[in-house]
Amino acid sequence: MFVAGAEESAWRTTVADQERLRVQTRRPLVDSALTEQQLGLKQAEERLYRDYIHRLAKASPDYPNYQYLCRLCSVHIENVQGAHKHIKEKRHKKNITEKQEENELRALPPPSAAQISALDRTVTQTALRFGLSDDDFAARQSAVRRMERTVQERLPGNDTLTRG
Repeated sequence: MFVAGAEESAWRTTVADQERLRVQTRRPLVDSALTEQQLGLKQAEERLYRDYIHRLAKASPDYPNYQYLCRLCSVHIENVQGAHKHIKEKRHKKNITEKQEENELRALPPPSAAQISALDRTVTQTALRFGLSDDDFAARQSAVRRMERTVQERLPGNDTLTRG
C-alpha cells in the first residue's frame, strides 16, 4: 500500500503540475490574442491618422460616445468601423485631395530670380500688346460715370457702385 500511496501522490503531483503548466501556457495565449488585438487596433489607428482621423484624448461633452475626430472634415466618429466608412465618403475624399494639393504647393521651392524676371518681362509685354491704352481707360471711366448718373436719376438713394 505504501507503494500505491507513493504512486498516487506522484500521480497527483504530476496532474497538478500538468494543470498548472496548462494554465500557465494558456495565459500567454490569451495575452498574445489581446496583444494581437491591440496591435491590430494600433495599426488601424496609424492608418486612420494618415487620413487625418485622430483618437480623442478625452470624450467630448457634446459627443460622449465618440472616440475619433476627422480633423479634415470636423466630424466626430464613434469607432474604427465608422472611421473606415467616413474615409470612403465623397466629402472626405474631396478634402483629402485638396489637402494633398495644398501640401504639394507648399512643398514647391520659391521661384528663382531668373523665373521672376522672365515672368515680369512676359506680363509687361502682354500688357503693352493687349492691355488698355490711356484713351480706352478714359472712355471706360466716362461710361461708368454716365451709368452711375442714370441709375441715381432713376433710382434716387441707391448706393450702387458700378465697376468698369
